[in-house]
Formats: sequence, C-alpha cells, structure tokens
Amino acid sequence: MGKGDKKKFDIPDPQLQIDTVVKHISKYKIGEKGFSFHAIKELKPVFAFDYLSLNCTDLCFNSKSLEIKDYVGLFEGLKKISNITYEKMKVNPAFRFHQIDFDAKNVSLSRSKFKQILSPKEDLLSDGELPTLYQFDLQYVQKARVAGFLYKGVFYLVFYDRDHLIYPGN
Repeated sequence: MGKGDKKKFDIPDPQLQIDTVVKHISKYKIGEKGFSFHAIKELKPVFAFDYLSLNCTDLCFNSKSLEIKDYVGLFEGLKKISNITYEKMKVNPAFRFHQIDFDAKNVSLSRSKFKQILSPKEDLLSDGELPTLYQFDLQYVQKARVAGFLYKGVFYLVFYDRDHLIYPGN
C-alpha cells in the first residue's frame, strides 16, 4: 500500500442486520430456535401473550393476590420497556434484565414448570429445546418483574413475578 492508500474495512451495516431479523419474525413453535441475543439486541421489545401462565398460582397473570394497581403497573411497565432496546435493558442494572438460571440455589422456578406452560405434554420438549427464560423489572414497584422468552425479537410473557418469588431474597 502506498502512503495515501486507505485500508478498507468491511463493517456490516447494523440497520441491514435488524431489517433481516424483522423480515423473519414469526410466531414461536415449540422447540424451534430463534435468533441469538446479539442479532436482536438493537430491537425494541414487542410483546406476545401466547404463553401467559394462567393457572391461578403466585406467578400467574391471574393470581388471586393481584389487584387493579398491579395490572395498571404491568401495562405502564410494558409501555416503558417497549421504548428501549434489549441491549439498553441488559446494560442498565435498574431493569434487572437477565437469564433465569434454573440450576441456581436461590431460584424457586423449575424447568418443569416452564415446560408445562409451553407444552401440554412436558415430555415432548427436552431441556435443550427450552427457550432461554429471561426476567426484567417492570419499573413501577421495586419487586414486580415479568419472566418470558425471546424468539426472533418478540418477548413472550410467561410469568408475572409480582413479589419477586423466582429469585427470593434478591
């Protein structure tokens, strides 16, 4: 290379990457793999309700302990979260956006409970086929969080952790 020659770097255009991801958005199918977090990190969350837990337990969206203020806070939180990217949620500790580690000692939720929500026949879904379960803080009451999974940029809500039961004591 001569003195005035500039070295060219082939840097991928992030907008093209996002456009590719958005073009391939589809509904989750049991056991199907989506995109990596890296591929969707610049997207803003879109929420789906296909796998809401509605079993009237403490982690369900129809828990008997929930009040109108909880549902208002849920929607206010989802509205707020839908205006930021997954990457911003991940790097800002206030959102507490992270994967749920079923093997951690302080986690009260089991893979089995998660499988029951995704499939009526739990044995049809192996542990390796389970989507990664994430949680994030709803930002309206310190303990209120939701848990769900990402599939092709869509966040599927599964559990409503009003009293921070999945990670008690944290």
